[in-house]
Amino acid sequence: MRSWPLLVLAACSDPVGPRPLHYELGSCGVVDIHDEVSGAHVPQGSLIEYPTNPPASGPHFPIWAAWDRSYSSLDRGFWMHNVEHGAIVLAHRCDEGCPAELAELEDVVRALPTDALCTAPVRNRAIIVADPLLPDGIRFAAVAWGVTYTASCVDPDALQTFSDDFYARAPEDFCTNGASLGGTFIE
Repeated sequence: MRSWPLLVLAACSDPVGPRPLHYELGSCGVVDIHDEVSGAHVPQGSLIEYPTNPPASGPHFPIWAAWDRSYSSLDRGFWMHNVEHGAIVLAHRCDEGCPAELAELEDVVRALPTDALCTAPVRNRAIIVADPLLPDGIRFAAVAWGVTYTASCVDPDALQTFSDDFYARAPEDFCTNGASLGGTFIE
């Protein structure tokens, strides 16, 4: 009887529990990989407590916001649903105003590649949101499912790298347009 060697393949996966992935990206920001929290739907208007600030996963409202827009006011419960669909959300806390930086964020969204899953006029799954709940000292953030980038300045190259690394890597990878919740279309 001939014997065959037994080949055992070990699956690679993230360890359960906290992952210590934290690294600098660009001139003024850091990326953190977070443990993912279930993306359960909760009634619109519910108070949602997230384990991270900005949130990187977790409960959210049943509807999401329309893509390719800049929102001056949008509850986290809406945009977290966008993130669950593979979005990159660019958040800002411009207490004293920052029109030049907001223009840079819009340029970042315009520069993102067209997503083949999106239907015109939507180009990609990205939105800009004002977020007064960002921690003190954090003026800008990018959020993808399970990942945050927080920064004191707008660094377009770092935001492009963040998008290249984390865009469309979420539990629900599709680009059906969201609800019209205001905001300004980024042309």
